[in-house]
Amino acid sequence: MGYRLLVVAVLATGLSGCALFNDDAPRAPQLEGHTAQVEAWRDAIRRDPDGGAPTFVPLADARKAVAAAKAQERVNEFGADALSRAEASLAEAQSGWDKIAKNDKRSAKALSGVADAAHDAERQAQVAQYTAQRELGLNQLNALQASRGVSTGPGATADAGQLSDDELINERVVPTMLGSLQFQEGSARLTDDSREVIGRLVDLLAAHPDLGVAVFGFTDNAEPADQRLQAFINANPKLAQQDLSHAQQVAAYRQGLTDARARDVAQLLVQAGTDPDRIGARGMRNQHPIASNDTPAGRRKNERAEAIMVPLEAIQAGRGGQQ
Repeated sequence: MGYRLLVVAVLATGLSGCALFNDDAPRAPQLEGHTAQVEAWRDAIRRDPDGGAPTFVPLADARKAVAAAKAQERVNEFGADALSRAEASLAEAQSGWDKIAKNDKRSAKALSGVADAAHDAERQAQVAQYTAQRELGLNQLNALQASRGVSTGPGATADAGQLSDDELINERVVPTMLGSLQFQEGSARLTDDSREVIGRLVDLLAAHPDLGVAVFGFTDNAEPADQRLQAFINANPKLAQQDLSHAQQVAAYRQGLTDARARDVAQLLVQAGTDPDRIGARGMRNQHPIASNDTPAGRRKNERAEAIMVPLEAIQAGRGGQQ
């Protein structure tokens, strides 16, 4: 199949330091001390050996991400809102950097503002690209599976071990072939029944060493309890310092929760022996429900993770070619 799923991995090469987020609210990673953070930002400034204007790595990364999102097929149909936010944040970051470069005043506050806006632009661009890619991929996937007579229901199973690498590429093996990965409400803890699915996915990856897996975390559209939401905001200093609306806080919570779910699945795969370089993970908030959010049973189904088999180069491309 010509389609390739580009995985922008949020997993570091070494996963030993990733929190499992098994408490009630997703928590922020430990932030560096202020001095170390300032030095890191200054180290991210690249001078032009020919005397041209310096560049700021977070801003350059954001430009690349937005350009990649804009080049994504049908992104204006499936990821328009996220792309618009990405472009606005990129413009904010560029404006801040232009002032810094013009006045040659690289204060911690100024660099922090540019870095924050650039990182937001990069994340929103990735969301836009992911959304469009996933919609396109699922359309092709469902058509392909229908032609094979393969069920795409959440409880469907199939003998994935009988498929070749080429046949597995872009297959949504969880839930379609291996069973469902479900989470306890409002947490990144998998249900007991889901542990068997992890084992099946580990076995499938072991049988196909030239393939990687993209893991996507999802949640329902229920808002978290006020206490849980506030605990999440307080645990994330950068969020706590911003004047976010309630809707923005809820969106950040859902992103954090679904990121944690994707990472938790990835962590379990690594603990079972899968090379972390073969895994990409990303939270998708409450996008793309597979059941109605109007009933408790439907919401439980939407508290899930999906896994799609991809070429290894897709994982590597998502990390910007880092090994």
